Amino acid sequence: MNEIFNFKRFGTYFLYDLRQMWQRHSRPAIFIGCSVVILYVVWIIFGLLFTQRWSAPPVEARFVLWVIAFTILEFYQARTYGYLTDPREGADWLMVPASRTEKFISMLLITLVVIPVLFIVVFFALDGFLSLVDPTFGKPLVTGFWSTYRKILEMSTVVGNESPIVYSTGTWAFLSIMSFFANYLYFLLCGICFKRNKVVWALAIIFAFSTLISILTGVLVPLIFLHHPTMDIDPMQAAHVIAGIMNGAVAVSCIAMLGFGWGVWRRIKTLQH
Repeated sequence: MNEIFNFKRFGTYFLYDLRQMWQRHSRPAIFIGCSVVILYVVWIIFGLLFTQRWSAPPVEARFVLWVIAFTILEFYQARTYGYLTDPREGADWLMVPASRTEKFISMLLITLVVIPVLFIVVFFALDGFLSLVDPTFGKPLVTGFWSTYRKILEMSTVVGNESPIVYSTGTWAFLSIMSFFANYLYFLLCGICFKRNKVVWALAIIFAFSTLISILTGVLVPLIFLHHPTMDIDPMQAAHVIAGIMNGAVAVSCIAMLGFGWGVWRRIKTLQH
């Protein structure tokens, strides 16, 4: 058991892994995390140049930035441990005195917890600070997220009252977390498998898979309508259909997360230089 996992050794390696991650990726991390400040400065400068007015970016622009920054962070996971495919740096990583299990757990903690949590905290903290010091900035973005979340819960409650399907907060949260984990693990796996053009190959696979799904959907959906031309579905049946889609989405997300996680583990175990 000591050879597989040791708490003291894992703690030492985890801190070492964090330092290595910061040394390698501090500049992109600062740029992505502080993107709301960059948007604010650029928006103010262009506003003064073209309208001679001090005007901060509206909440819509900040929301778009949030989506873009979070997507970039997701793609960037292909590069966080991408150095493992380099013969020299990968060999150095293999020589670090820690078991493969400890390295795998540290990799998952940094990829799925440390990086996204730090990004969310820094982004919303800076957004909230700017809303305090600049009246033209408007309300913090997190306030808009919370109000949107409450509206979704209210809609879910209404649907739940009209159908036997239970829509709970936990269902939406679980589906979001599983999807998030699956996406990050996918890009992490591509990063430690492909030697070059890691993000390009990852996106190419997604494009090919999406194209295949689109073709299958285009073939199957007309067949369903051909066998059921009327498609008269009452609200109760519709609720069951929606619940089935939700359950299917949760199942697919869990399977994808476990599959990508297993792929990362296998890649670490078979990594050689």
